[in-house]
Amino acid sequence: MRTELEAMTAYIEAHPGIMPVALAEHLGVSVRTVRTYVKQANDAMHGIGRIQLSRKNGFRLQVSDQAAYEAWHSKEKSETPPQAPKDRVTYLLNDLLMRSDWVKLNDLSNALFVSRATITNDLKRAQKILDDYDLSIESRPHYGIRIVGPELSRRVCLANVIVNRYNNAMGDVESETTRTLSWLSSDLGSEDATSDPTLRVISSCVERVLQAEKFQINTASYRNLIVHIAVALVRIEENCYVPMAPEQIDQLKGRREFKVAQAIAAEIESALGSSCTLPEEEVAYIAIHLAGKRMMLDNSPKEEGLVVTDSVWHIVEEMVECVWKAFRFDFRNDLELHMNLARHIVPLAVRLRYHMQLKNPLLNDIKQRYALAYSMAMDASTVLARTYQAELSEDETAYIALAFALALERQKSEIPKKNILVVCASGAGSARLLEYRCRREFADYVDQIYTCDIMALDGFDFSKVDYVFTTVPIARKLPVPVREVSYFLGDEEVLNVREILDSQGKSDVIPPFFDRNLFFPHLSFTSKQKALDYLLDQACEHRSVSSNFRELVWKREAMVATSFGNRVAIPHPIEVASDETFICMGLLDNPVAWDTDGAPVQAIFLLGFAEQPHAGELSLHEFMNAFAGVLMDTEAIELLLKRQSWDTLIELIGNALKGADAKPN
Repeated sequence: MRTELEAMTAYIEAHPGIMPVALAEHLGVSVRTVRTYVKQANDAMHGIGRIQLSRKNGFRLQVSDQAAYEAWHSKEKSETPPQAPKDRVTYLLNDLLMRSDWVKLNDLSNALFVSRATITNDLKRAQKILDDYDLSIESRPHYGIRIVGPELSRRVCLANVIVNRYNNAMGDVESETTRTLSWLSSDLGSEDATSDPTLRVISSCVERVLQAEKFQINTASYRNLIVHIAVALVRIEENCYVPMAPEQIDQLKGRREFKVAQAIAAEIESALGSSCTLPEEEVAYIAIHLAGKRMMLDNSPKEEGLVVTDSVWHIVEEMVECVWKAFRFDFRNDLELHMNLARHIVPLAVRLRYHMQLKNPLLNDIKQRYALAYSMAMDASTVLARTYQAELSEDETAYIALAFALALERQKSEIPKKNILVVCASGAGSARLLEYRCRREFADYVDQIYTCDIMALDGFDFSKVDYVFTTVPIARKLPVPVREVSYFLGDEEVLNVREILDSQGKSDVIPPFFDRNLFFPHLSFTSKQKALDYLLDQACEHRSVSSNFRELVWKREAMVATSFGNRVAIPHPIEVASDETFICMGLLDNPVAWDTDGAPVQAIFLLGFAEQPHAGELSLHEFMNAFAGVLMDTEAIELLLKRQSWDTLIELIGNALKGADAKPN
């Protein structure tokens, strides 16, 4: 992008004689603003050139020093101020957070080449960001504006602004350290961004200490740490220190991170001189950031110095219980999941407490490949939000989703045990003998074994079993598969039965979670409230749900919105509230805003989970994995929204269950 001055000057040069009204229309500003731009351009080009205006001949550019003009022209291109509102907000935050003095709105509007009204609107957006850090913009007549608030909050906010700009600006990594320091130097005002010695010294000091102390953090965390330390040194030069209570410092001194922070501070002082001596409060500040850099699965479960307190363990149990209530997936005895979550929450608590941000490079992959786990993490994160009084970002939620994804994969890899019914004609004795043989041969595959004779079949509840093994022909159809066997189960029969019990083949039958009576295409609602209420009405009418089903769904939405991107939302109650698992589907003609960020949603899948799945049903885990794959598939959702037909939905789900990639014709 080019500055307004350079763009205007270049346009006048290419269109000599252009009139003020035409130029204003081209630039999208008023004639008065054009005159202001012309005055600023003439001041900037003093001794080089000048824009002249006459009533008859319009604007014309007269250049007196062509070489100097071309140099100025080139400089204007390289010093482009931000043009987009989001970029201007970032610029304003960076400027205001770095300064301690007052600045007037006119100075900011001149620097950004926008009006005071535009600056005022940008500052309102900036204040919304500052609210998360307990910072505010103070205004005083004749002085201007400035940011006020705790120094620690100011630093964390400034560092997050810089890191977010870096993450948004950078693509593929070439030389991570070089590019990080180059970009950071420019943000902190360095003249020579690519070779700033101070930043390189900080990077070298941190790298040496981390290697010597065998303190592992990933590339993104390393980059963030460099940013925080660089910001700290800049603020210290302005005599702005982080105040910290002695008891808080004493608490940090007992942690390994404080020892590492001391070593980093000593290295920096040794390399940069006594002017960069870091007091104990600043060492504690570095320790806080080190404590917040650890991530799930970075280290072994026996990680040195990690203490999982009773309070953290209780939080984990609440998270797992939350998932059990909403989804009926039982991880309550999964020790590995509990430990993974606990190890992650220890540094996460630090990040939440100090508003530190941690980017997740796997965010999109996790949301797309593990949508069920991500949904579980969103529910579980409400426990963390309530405990630490801070909302989790998508990046943090995705890290928690990774723990649930691993737990789901462990469940998936376990051999699912079946319930079977043994039917014999010759009495209970032979049935018991066959039951004993089955338990001995198929212990890894069988959970419950029921026995009965042929006469008792009419009164048997087949919802309790997956298969029937019978020694006599059964003349009528049963609702579960039947396998005829001999009394003594020969070796070949044992192999055949084991193959049946071990079978994980995909079914061609669409699971009973779908019902055409709960499929509603071409809905014309214009708000989330109306669309979701309509689907709730249909679910309550067509399915056996609890009296507070609607309340539980809206309570879940109030805690955290269920939009997943890709124009999809999956609302569901905060706890199990129906007798059967079902999906009520609504497809809108036009998207509606689903959350406070205005995420557009056009495909709504209202889920109800049953207390207990019916025996013989397709595994809910297997189905949800396939279902999530469809929901996160851009082409599949685009096709579904375009056609809005039941047959298209069923074909998409069927292909996903079979592991097929093909889309409907």
